[in-house]
Amino acid sequence: MKVLSLVNLTDHQRERIEKIPSVDLTVTAPENVTAADLKDVEVLYNWSNSLKDDILKSSSLNWIQVVRAGVESLPLRELSEKGITLTNGSGANAINIAEQTLAYMLMLMRNMNLSVLHQAKKEWKHDEPYNEVYGKTVMIVGVGHVGSLIAQYAKALGMRTVGVRRSDQADVNIDEMISMSDFKAGVKHANFVINALPDTEDTNSIFNAELFEQMSKKAFYINIGRGKTTNMDDLVDALQEKKIAGAALDVTTPEPLNEDSPLWDMKNVIITPHNAGMSVHYADRAFDIFKRNLKSYVENGEVVENVVDFDEGY
Repeated sequence: MKVLSLVNLTDHQRERIEKIPSVDLTVTAPENVTAADLKDVEVLYNWSNSLKDDILKSSSLNWIQVVRAGVESLPLRELSEKGITLTNGSGANAINIAEQTLAYMLMLMRNMNLSVLHQAKKEWKHDEPYNEVYGKTVMIVGVGHVGSLIAQYAKALGMRTVGVRRSDQADVNIDEMISMSDFKAGVKHANFVINALPDTEDTNSIFNAELFEQMSKKAFYINIGRGKTTNMDDLVDALQEKKIAGAALDVTTPEPLNEDSPLWDMKNVIITPHNAGMSVHYADRAFDIFKRNLKSYVENGEVVENVVDFDEGY
């Protein structure tokens, strides 16, 4: 069985793959890969836009594992029609995103974002009141690998966790789980509203003026999901009109955020350049997902971890 990796694997990673029976592994850098490299390939590790047409024409390809969690840029409909299984790297970045989300909450409660500004000006200045995350309620909209770990960290600091997902299936780290159809009514009780949603037709601009209107004026909005899930103009209005207390944004629309955006100058807003998902450990964790799936594929003829639902788009 031919396996083509577009990820530059370490020697140790190659050895782990080659120990799986019947696997014929080839590793090719994305910038060097050609259509000829796809000949008879059954499993593809990661995606190449330059080979999109050739991938869709392949008669041998059965399964593609991509490194990242987001798959909205891939030709999902065409892959579905060809019967190609798609799996993603969801969960490989859960630890670092959860840690950064925790950092946002702590900074906003302790006004540390303002302290950084004062330090740049060599100012010794207090910004009272100084609050705490202890006892606060955090609502996590989109409870998957990342959302569950955020909840775990939050509970360790004494916070109450409310989760939102398409189903109301329980999660060990969530004190109360509600469905997407009910979360708008419950958002008013949250001190932090964390957006961990993927980019789909259903989630486009789901955080809008109506939702910000229902949030508490003392609540903070944090987006570590996808930029298109937020109506940016409505968010700016909500912040300028003090309908919410502040925000932390790792994702925006567009990216990079326009230089003339009012968000840059708001002292109650933290902006990071879509880096929450970055970690020196990411590649190893993504590889582990691929290796487990490949072992299952060889032994059972199917993969079971992080299978993308083409209808849902994630």
